[in-house]
Amino acid sequence: MGRAIKVFEPVTREQIIKMNARAAEAGLSKEELYAMVTVYAGIPFMTALSRQEAIVLIDRLEGKEWPRYPARARYENQIEGDTSELASFYHVRDIRLMLCELGWGRERIASWLVKYRKVNNIRSMDRKQAKATWAVLKGMVERKTGA
Repeated sequence: MGRAIKVFEPVTREQIIKMNARAAEAGLSKEELYAMVTVYAGIPFMTALSRQEAIVLIDRLEGKEWPRYPARARYENQIEGDTSELASFYHVRDIRLMLCELGWGRERIASWLVKYRKVNNIRSMDRKQAKATWAVLKGMVERKTGA
């Protein structure tokens, strides 16, 4: 077995439900909630958040000041259970950054993921899908920037 890698632990369904509920309780609109999500994920998609980022965002929505920053991503050998399918933290981080750099809106990102990457959202990507998506987006960004 090779070196352990940092993995992306995707936001859970329960966390997404809790974020929506807390935002509604606070009287926030969907746009305001997505603006808060964008601070952590770089793009306005709750499904692009990590489990650690969701914890901090939920705390913010509940009015807590600490922790200010999400916990660091864990290595696959620090997590119980089978982690072989979890995407690399670095691939997902870069995917989010490249989608932001391309300047795509929510609808375009969502439709592109479904049509060209055959995934419903970022959190459902496995390790191979994330690596392939990273490679495709890297080429797109390089063409756009002329690098």
